[in-house]
Amino acid sequence: MTILDLLGDELQRLAAALKPRGIRVIIGGGYGLLLRQQHVEDSGVPTLRPIPTARSTNDLDVFLTVELVADAEKMAMLGTVLADHGFEVVEGAEYYQFARPVTVGGRETSLKVDLLAPPPRPGTELRAKVKVDSRRVRPKKRDKSAPIVQAHTTEEAFTIEEHTLVLSLGGSGVEVLVPHPFSFLLLKLFAYRDRREDEVKGYGRYHAYDLYRIVAMMTAKDFQQAGALRNRYLDDEVVIEAREIVAELFADADAEGALAVLEHARTVADRALTREDVAAFTNDLGELLPPPDLTHYLSATRPHGTQ
Repeated sequence: MTILDLLGDELQRLAAALKPRGIRVIIGGGYGLLLRQQHVEDSGVPTLRPIPTARSTNDLDVFLTVELVADAEKMAMLGTVLADHGFEVVEGAEYYQFARPVTVGGRETSLKVDLLAPPPRPGTELRAKVKVDSRRVRPKKRDKSAPIVQAHTTEEAFTIEEHTLVLSLGGSGVEVLVPHPFSFLLLKLFAYRDRREDEVKGYGRYHAYDLYRIVAMMTAKDFQQAGALRNRYLDDEVVIEAREIVAELFADADAEGALAVLEHARTVADRALTREDVAAFTNDLGELLPPPDLTHYLSATRPHGTQ
C-alpha cells in the first residue's frame, strides 16, 4: 500500500469519526489538490490547460473553521478523535501537528495531520472567544479532560469556506470539503514566498509547481468565481500581499517563481513543462491577481484558450 492510499484511508476514517460530532473536514494541501484534480479529471469538464502530473505528499492538511476553533467542546472532540486514532503531538509543533507511525513498502514512516485555521477577523464576535498569536489559534476555554488541540495560525486561509467542493470518499457516504482554487492560490503563494530560500525545503519549488497545477485545473466557472472572490476582497491585506507576490515572483516566464515551476517539473515531476506553458500560466495568474497598482485591469472572466 502506498502512502497516498494510507492517507486516503485515514482521511475517510477521521471524517467518519468526526461527522457524528458535527465536524466537517476541509482538506487542503497536496492531498486536497489531488482530490480536486481527480474530481476535475473524472468530470471531463474543460480546464484552462492540460493538468500536469500530481505530486506525492505524506501529510493531511486539515483546515478548521473559525467557528470550530472558537468552540471549546468541538475542539475537545477533535483532540479525542485524533488520540483514538493513534495520533500523538509532534515535538516542536505542539498541538497543531500530529503523527502516527505507519509502514509503507516495508519501511517505517509517519503519517501526519496538520491542523490550520485563519484567525477571526478583527472586530468580529468570535475574536473574543479565541487566543491568537503568530503560531497558534485556539479557544480561550478548553476541556481539561480531553487532549489539547489547537491550529496553526494561517491568515491567508481566510476564504477557506468559500465555494468549497463537496466530495464523497470511497462510496462510503463520508464527505469532505476541498477548498476553491482561489483559496489554494492564496495558500500556495504565501507558502512559496516563505520557502523559496529554504534549501531543506527544496527552495519551495513544489509550492510553485502546485500553483501551476491549481491554475491549469481551473474550469471557466472556477476562474469566474476566483475573479469574483478577488473583487470582493480587493482591499483585504492578504489579497493585496498576494498580488504583490505575483508581481515580484511570477510576473513572466523569466521570473523566479516561474523558473521554480520548470525546475521542479524537470527534476521531480513526470511531465516536463515547456517555457511556453509557464508563460501562459503567469499570464493567467497575473489576470487573476494583477499588481495592486493595476486595479482597473480586474475582471471576473476566464482567459482565452481554455482546453
